[in-house]
Amino acid sequence: MAITYLITSQEIKLNTPMGGNVDSDKFINFINDCQVMILEPVLGTKLFDKIVTDYNADTLAGLYLQMFDDYIKPVLWHSVFAEYVKIGSIIVGNGGMYKHVAQDAEAASMEDINYVAKNAQSKADTYIERLIRFLCDQDANIPEYTTNQDEDYDIDPANALQTISGWYLTGSGTDKCCDDIVSGGSGSGGSYIELE
Repeated sequence: MAITYLITSQEIKLNTPMGGNVDSDKFINFINDCQVMILEPVLGTKLFDKIVTDYNADTLAGLYLQMFDDYIKPVLWHSVFAEYVKIGSIIVGNGGMYKHVAQDAEAASMEDINYVAKNAQSKADTYIERLIRFLCDQDANIPEYTTNQDEDYDIDPANALQTISGWYLTGSGTDKCCDDIVSGGSGSGGSYIELE
């Protein structure tokens, strides 16, 4: 089964601080990872599959297109960039694993790398929160979000989702919507995650 990438490498370069000369092969794999590990838990498998199917058929429309353009794409742009920042300078080849440093350049410290990655993921988390609020507001018009998943192994958006930059989004199991969103662990049951 072919992988569908919901964003392009060019979009990531245009919408994040990633340099235009970064080889797409170095980060293209992060797109699918972020779709599966970040986006699908937020949307649930049923809604995620609908978005992918409609995207492939070029039939995204209405609220689905609005959700895709306004929230899903920014979540993916910033999440992919955050992932790339963390390991982009590491190269794994036949000779082993090594760190690439450009000529006449100083390698960034781990503190710098963590700061930039956390900043990018924080932006993605902001769009995740907005996406969930949009879904809660439009839940009557987006049945794939509120109905049961097709299979037991599908991901239900009511399950807890933790992000790495300090947001904690938890589901109660019955109510997927906005009263379950807390920032910085300020709600009951929330926990604050810091990127080390």
